[in-house]
Amino acid sequence: MPCFDFLFNPYFHEFVPLMPETLSRKRIESPSTLRRRNEADVKSLIRLTACLLAIVLLLSGCWSRRELNDIAIAEGVGIDITGDQFELTVQIVNPGSVTKAKGEHEVPVIVYSSKGVTLNEAVKRLTSSISRKIYFAHIRILVFSEELAKKGIVNSMDYLMRGSEFRSDFDVVIARESSAKELLSVMTPLEKVPANYIFNSLEAAKKEWTSGITIKLDQLSDALVTPGKSTVISGIQIVGDHSIGTSNKNIDYTMPPVRLKYSGNAIIKKDKLVGWLNEFESRAYSVITNQAKRSSIHLPCPEGGNIGIDVATIHSKIYAVVKNDKPEIFIETRAEGNVSDVECKIDLFKVETLAYLDKQYVEFAKLNMGKTIKKTQQLGADIFGFGEAVHRADPKYWNKVKNNWEEHFKHLEPHLKYDIKVRGTGTLGDSVVNDIKE
Repeated sequence: MPCFDFLFNPYFHEFVPLMPETLSRKRIESPSTLRRRNEADVKSLIRLTACLLAIVLLLSGCWSRRELNDIAIAEGVGIDITGDQFELTVQIVNPGSVTKAKGEHEVPVIVYSSKGVTLNEAVKRLTSSISRKIYFAHIRILVFSEELAKKGIVNSMDYLMRGSEFRSDFDVVIARESSAKELLSVMTPLEKVPANYIFNSLEAAKKEWTSGITIKLDQLSDALVTPGKSTVISGIQIVGDHSIGTSNKNIDYTMPPVRLKYSGNAIIKKDKLVGWLNEFESRAYSVITNQAKRSSIHLPCPEGGNIGIDVATIHSKIYAVVKNDKPEIFIETRAEGNVSDVECKIDLFKVETLAYLDKQYVEFAKLNMGKTIKKTQQLGADIFGFGEAVHRADPKYWNKVKNNWEEHFKHLEPHLKYDIKVRGTGTLGDSVVNDIKE
């Protein structure tokens, strides 16, 4: 390092003759040699001084520090629309609940709300009700009300994207059939902080059930500004009487009377909510867009009953080919699964049986994926990114059709290709159902 070059300077080590105990050993040198050595010593001292000053500047302290006693940590933010004003709701962590001993009950979060023509006004007005400055850097969930989503969410997003106190890596959801304020007020089991409960529930649903969709604020912003692109946002619904769910007693029951439930995915077109995907359509969307990881389905047996399939891996790829100024979309899906449970009489040792299950799985996927694509085409909302595939395939053609992509999207007939295999039968080769005598 330049700061410590003096340690390797041969003249620097000769600086020791200045010490009294070495004066007797100082050899006679020429004036030119002494001058060079003195110049090297001066340079080394200057470098050392500069390094020490730099260290002092770097260790000048945390000038932007904030004490925990002076801030209120927000875990969830909700935005509603009331007339021509925004209503901002903030879910604040109650520090007293964290320090309480086990068995002592105190509400883990406190919910505050205020109104304003702009979100900045609502935030500033909110400070009059809280004794601490709100700290927004730890937000886990942003909730838009369904009413606001129908009118448009882009105006409320601008403040969140522009503000330096907000990070853009939190999940966005829509409160279905309720306000964002009501949703953030419901106390949840397992997780003390409801915002963490919503966040963890979506992550689990995305990994294991494929219907849950997680989208960050920056991803949502990118989707809205991409020409011809629509997107989806997960919906959360309150099950039960909301007034009961706001009490801490809601989590004192083995079966809470009020709970939060994932409820489909909202289709967002040009920043407005235009429709909803149900559970089956949401799972198909996850598969098409290659967001599915694992899942579970059931297929009909030849002679009645069902057979469960644990889907271990799912991979999909979308690509486009433009021929004679006409785009064609191809969706290739590969999946592998294992038999999880059998509720019918069927011989799993036969190759024909596994071939039958493969065929049934393909029919199941084709039906759900086809219906989902048709539904979005009727709404003119390209949530799958078909336009982006066309752009990658032929940029010149895309520049001609991007402003009118909605009409082209409605008339597409995607080609669906499947490579689906049911490979394993679990730890049992035969079903116990076959051993039961009629």
